[in-house]
Amino acid sequence: MNTNLCKWGNSAAIRIPKAILEELSIDSNNFESISFNMNVEGSKLILKKKQEKTKFELLAEKSQGEKINPKIHVDWGKPIGKEEW
Repeated sequence: MNTNLCKWGNSAAIRIPKAILEELSIDSNNFESISFNMNVEGSKLILKKKQEKTKFELLAEKSQGEKINPKIHVDWGKPIGKEEW
């Protein structure tokens, strides 16, 4: 499949056909959260779809503002022998 390079402000843009977007499971109506890693290998431009959210972002969403790793209070009982803290 061929595409053309177009001017976009001071940069250039490549139009990605809808068939390719569908193959990548990209919603053509919502590009806000889609990112790509871009590399050049010889004369090839390689675009790789980034993971939508990092593991940290997913964990932070689950925390709902709580501490992700809260300190847990454990009752170890009374010191025995010379155990003193």
